[in-house]
Amino acid sequence: LLILQKYLCSKWFLSFPQWFLIKQQAYKVSLAGSLFFAGLLVGNVIFGPLSDKIGRRPVYLIGLFFEVVFGYVTAFAPSYEVFALSRLLVGLMNGGIGLVCFVLTQEYVGKSYWAMTGRRTPNMTFAVGIALFGALGYVIRPWRSLATAANSSGVLIFLLSV
Repeated sequence: LLILQKYLCSKWFLSFPQWFLIKQQAYKVSLAGSLFFAGLLVGNVIFGPLSDKIGRRPVYLIGLFFEVVFGYVTAFAPSYEVFALSRLLVGLMNGGIGLVCFVLTQEYVGKSYWAMTGRRTPNMTFAVGIALFGALGYVIRPWRSLATAANSSGVLIFLLSV
């Protein structure tokens, strides 16, 4: 792992220095995070009624597809503005498909499993995902490479969902 880390760190930047997010521009770091959560909020509101109208599975697949696409746009964003917009759109898709996934899961399992699939499973997968992302971030230091690697799992999940 250390050899891989040294190789990747020698080939890419370690942070966001190309956009000069320091001093007067430092607010843009937290703005990108806020835009993600604003998208999450809007996605939760929009995707519920949309999935009731056209079906949960199509909404889930479309949302997952665009979440992966916008995730890769984030990884290869040429400017801060494109990065911030892609974070907003990733949040929108993430919030929407999170809600649709929850409802789909509850519909697929019986009432006797609602407690497990409604509370324990999402909390456990979130905790494991955050821990794995931290480990991945330790190995892959450049943020663009990390974003690309993290989005690659979305491609696999999309292919398994189709």
